[in-house]
Amino acid sequence: MFLKKEKLTVEALVLILLSIYSYSINWYSGNIGVIPIDSFGFLDTGYSIINGHLPIRDFWIFTGLLVDYMEAAFLYIFGNNWNSHLAHGSFMNIFATISLYYFLKEYDLKISYICFYCLCFATLCYPLSGTPFAYLHAYIFSLIAIFNLLIAIKTKNRLLWLVFPFICLFAFLSMQTPTMYILIVLLFLLILHFFKTKDFKNLRFFLIGGTLSISFLFLFLILTKTPLVNFIYQYILFPITIGEGRITSKAIAYISLLDQLNPKRLFGEFKFIHIFLIPLIFLSFKIIKKKNRNLNYLNFTIIFSTLAFFFNQLITANQIYIFSLIPILAAIVHINLDNLKINPKILYLLIFIVLFATIKFHFRFNIDRKFHDLEHVDKGKAIKASAINSNFKNLRWISKLDDPKNELEVIKQAIEIINEDKKEKILITHYQFMSAFTDQPLNILNRWYLWDNNTHPTENHKYFEFYKSLVNKNIKTNNIKVIYLLGQENEIPFENVKNYFTDVCFDSKTIVQNRFSSHKLIKCKK
Repeated sequence: MFLKKEKLTVEALVLILLSIYSYSINWYSGNIGVIPIDSFGFLDTGYSIINGHLPIRDFWIFTGLLVDYMEAAFLYIFGNNWNSHLAHGSFMNIFATISLYYFLKEYDLKISYICFYCLCFATLCYPLSGTPFAYLHAYIFSLIAIFNLLIAIKTKNRLLWLVFPFICLFAFLSMQTPTMYILIVLLFLLILHFFKTKDFKNLRFFLIGGTLSISFLFLFLILTKTPLVNFIYQYILFPITIGEGRITSKAIAYISLLDQLNPKRLFGEFKFIHIFLIPLIFLSFKIIKKKNRNLNYLNFTIIFSTLAFFFNQLITANQIYIFSLIPILAAIVHINLDNLKINPKILYLLIFIVLFATIKFHFRFNIDRKFHDLEHVDKGKAIKASAINSNFKNLRWISKLDDPKNELEVIKQAIEIINEDKKEKILITHYQFMSAFTDQPLNILNRWYLWDNNTHPTENHKYFEFYKSLVNKNIKTNNIKVIYLLGQENEIPFENVKNYFTDVCFDSKTIVQNRFSSHKLIKCKK
């Protein structure tokens, strides 16, 4: 009994230390610089939810629905401030790291090795962004779905079978891809498992979980009075057009898959992942002869899931966010080496490569902030963002496209003018913290405003009229009198925005040239 208590104490201490590290490394990274379109993407949407202005129902989003509601929870509990925003991302880093810990523990790795791989994972996972990011939420929930299913098969744990569909739903409601690609891989695993084992008892729990999760989604839509047609258009049909355009290399696509199929992209940028993926493939075919079903499931699920993550990374317009696969793949290789009883000295090389890659990408992404396009920006010029609002405590502001003093001066001026204007208003901006930090509803139309059909339909898109009707409903429902535009230089031109509106004319005023303007709604002259 004493030994059991001792082990429990050690494990509790390990979990606490992993959690502190996961939180701290993300907190530190997230406070270095910003890229407005990504760094603030969920602050105002979370605040809007608290105030009854709901995504999909009242304004346009095409992804990140669960992230919006999680953000609302963090803002509600911890306050409308930057620290709450960072706490959200840091919590996800803890959640992912602890999930990996329990997953690796099921495969009997020594706790010292598990801690090493988990620390490396925590360094390379959420700190790349620091702030809430839909792709990373979906990536984490997809990983947890993989972990959950593999352990459910291995242990025949009915609770894991029951919750598995919910995890898949949470991944999908974070981001449709890479979730759908991973779900295809897991679907094949499910079919293979049930075909081989005839495990009908756990199939029943899986089907119950699936029914409950779908019912939960429809109940959510009913309780929030979100029209099903809005959900279908925004969360299913419109995103399909984005993926289709990129895969088929249509002219309107921001990027195309063909452009990504080159040696530099395929091998150069993912070389540290390939260092472990290729040996894992080799070891998997060596292991398969031993008829170790659980290990075979583990190997091939991780291999095909990694390829699915690769594919998604190739067709996304974002920086690489899957470097945390390196310690996961290394851990799976480690498990295989233990099973084959291969010379343990090879593990020293394995650990050295993982450590080297972790340190390399930590400095490049977490310190130099490559994910936010700040790798070649002098971070020494960053200034405290609390200069414009006390809710920005701890953030050192620097962005790629503007001098921080000038940028913050424009934002501060915009906040003062918007606060003084008591009319009902809309703010169109990528500085999506203005509602939350000024504590006033600014009736946002979108989370992001780009005119390439990658964030919302524009005039040449087949769903533009649906989008336009949602915008005009927002205007009428909220009795909007003025629209403000705020952005980096020439980022959000009114010539593009005004096409959203039907039978509306404007009295426009430039406040800061190419940066900040107001547009009062007036009756059109006949």
